[in-house]
This record gives sequence, structure tokens and C-alpha cells, in this order.
Amino acid sequence: MAPTTVTDDVAVLAVVLGLAALAYLVAHLTGQAVRALQPVRPLLPEDDCAPAGLGRLVPVGPQVEQECRRGLVTLELWLVAVTRRRPPHEAG
Repeated sequence: MAPTTVTDDVAVLAVVLGLAALAYLVAHLTGQAVRALQPVRPLLPEDDCAPAGLGRLVPVGPQVEQECRRGLVTLELWLVAVTRRRPPHEAG
């Protein structure tokens, strides 16, 4: 087996790098084509969109008001129950 020259090594390296770049380009273009063919998700109604910077799991609009009211009612009922259970000499 004959030893390779520097020119041969550079040529082989250039071919390998060219093939790697070509493979990357094909994979990139294929990925773009696949993403372009995916169905578009419908937009949410305006009142169902979360405020900027918050995720979808954060309640918005009327849902926040409902949860706040339910929380206040629960707190009031709990305070009434605790007040009724305390002996008269501790009430203050």
C-alpha cells in the first residue's frame, strides 16, 4: 500500500466535509418542508388568551374572577366555623 500525500489527504477531507455539508442541507430543507406541511393550529379567542409572558395554564378573565369569589367564600366559611368552635373566653 502506497503512502498518501498531503494533497490526497486534503482532497479526501474536502470531499468528506462537502458530503457532510450536503447531508446537513438536505436534512435542514426536509425539516422545513415537514414543518410547512403540518396543519396550522387555530388561534384562541381573544378572551381565552393568556397575558403576555404567562403560559396557557394561568387562568384568565372570568375564570380568575370565579376562582377568586369561590376562594373568598371558602375563607369566610372557614373563619365562621373556626370562630364558632372557639370557647367564649378565647374570643376576642
